[in-house]
This record gives sequence, C-alpha cells and structure tokens, in this order.
Amino acid sequence: MDVEELLARAWEAVEKAGIPEPLHEYAFKEALTRLDGQKSRISRVDPKDRDGATGDVEESVAESGNGNAQTTDEIFAKFANESELDVADLERVFYFSNGEPHLNGPRSKLGKTTSDQAKTVATALTAAYDYALDRQASDDVVRAEAARLKCDLGGNWARTMNGLSAVSWIGANRQKQFKTKADTADALRRIVATILGQPTE
Repeated sequence: MDVEELLARAWEAVEKAGIPEPLHEYAFKEALTRLDGQKSRISRVDPKDRDGATGDVEESVAESGNGNAQTTDEIFAKFANESELDVADLERVFYFSNGEPHLNGPRSKLGKTTSDQAKTVATALTAAYDYALDRQASDDVVRAEAARLKCDLGGNWARTMNGLSAVSWIGANRQKQFKTKADTADALRRIVATILGQPTE
C-alpha cells in the first residue's frame, strides 16, 4: 500500500466512523497507525513449511504483569473491563505503542491550563497502566508523555503532582510511581467523556 492509498483509507475510516469534527485530527492519526500496523506485520518463514511460503505473524504488543504477551485487542478488552468503559471510547482516547499506553490528545481537550493538562495525563496514564497492564506508571513515563503533549510543568511538576486527587504520587525521590485510588475509574470516565465531547454526568 503506497502512502497516498494509506492516507485515503485512513481518512475514509474517519469519515465512515462519524467521528465528531474536533476529534478528526487524532482519529486520523489513529487510523494511520492502525492501517500502517496492518501493512507492517512481520513476515516469516514457518520452519515446518518446507516450500518456503511465508505467513503473517502479528507482533504481541505488551506483556502483562504475569509475563504473558498480549495483543492490542486483548489489552483494550482488559482495560475496558477494569475501567467499565466502552472499548470503542478507550480506543479513541488511547493508543499503545511498543506495549506502552499514550493519549491521543489533542492537548486542548486535556484541560484549560498546563497544570490541569498535566494532571489529566497523570490520571489517564495511571489508569491505563493499572487497568490494562497491571503495572504502576513511573514518574519518568508520565512526565515523558506530558512533555510529548507539551504540558510538562518543569520546576512545578512536584507541586502539581502532590496535588492530585484521583491518583497517588508515591515513593522516594527519583523513584516516584503513580498508583490508582478508589475514585480513579470515575476520574478516567470524566476524562474520556470530556475528550470525546460527551456529557460528563
């Protein structure tokens, strides 16, 4: 599939899905990622196949806490089950790259101020790591995602993260981790609804 065809198919997928206009940009990026992933499946020769025919083998994208590899579909199914949110909504807000969760953005949907945006990133990623992967999110990972989305707070990071209400920021300096709390799922539900332009209550 050439680049022009890839772009055309991604845009067609966005239009067919009936995605609201404010979400077109990151829906288009997600469609590109998925279509490109289908195009880039690993091809290998099965050792049992002596005539040299190749077969498509999809890469596993993550390992769960017990060491078992999971596909993206399995990750999102677990994420949906744990968070009690629809898979389709989660797939519009999150994506997984090399087994790590990321937010689709756009940054403007994450909060009015940079501080609010950073808190949203911390809460959303904490939920994704816990509910989908059975892992805690490290401070480095969350901060890298905030930087990617252009809402890193620099010297105000610690003060803002100490003020989180829906997740805990715990551990010794340079070993901080984010941990879910009882109301993390409710906070995630509000984040997803806000990003998707849905009613929050």
